[in-house]
Amino acid sequence: MGTGIRVIKDPEVAKLFADETRRHILHILRHHERSATDLAKALKKNHSSIVHHLHHLKDAGLIEETRTEHVRNMVQSYYRSVAGRFMVSYSLSEALAENDSYTAWQEEVQQRLLDGLGSFGLEFPEEKKEKVEELMTVISGLRRRAFEETVENQDNPKELGRHVYRSLVRLVTNLKLAQDPDYASALDELNAILTPRE
Repeated sequence: MGTGIRVIKDPEVAKLFADETRRHILHILRHHERSATDLAKALKKNHSSIVHHLHHLKDAGLIEETRTEHVRNMVQSYYRSVAGRFMVSYSLSEALAENDSYTAWQEEVQQRLLDGLGSFGLEFPEEKKEKVEELMTVISGLRRRAFEETVENQDNPKELGRHVYRSLVRLVTNLKLAQDPDYASALDELNAILTPRE
């Protein structure tokens, strides 16, 4: 399966990620080669619906057909992801803000992040919720930008192997962020608001 990270810079391709079924398909195909029939069974979805999603993902260059197999009197295609991970470019934020389904997906993710702080024993006063959300958005955007720059400035991830590649991407991203005063300031401000649960 794909090793590297693909940064999505086309807003039309990025919109495909707003659909939950497509995200599930990509997740499966990042780890396993599968046919439309396999995916329909795994996701408990209609076969024609899966074929429709696969068509869009293939046209967008997110998946590729790897082989075909004769099953009874039919030819069955198998697919896999072209990358180990996809990331929507931070530069598309404004362009995608007008897309309702993408915005709804991002808002859902943001709410899950806020709710998830409690799982790590962190809480904040209700009146600070808007500020926490704002800071988390800033931190996330700066992290995505640094991550994207790191990915785009490296050569040939296949030579490194998946685990070494991912570890190095994280390390270099963190080194970039350590030098970013806006990132440090947002982290400090967020840290001052969040308190360990008693």
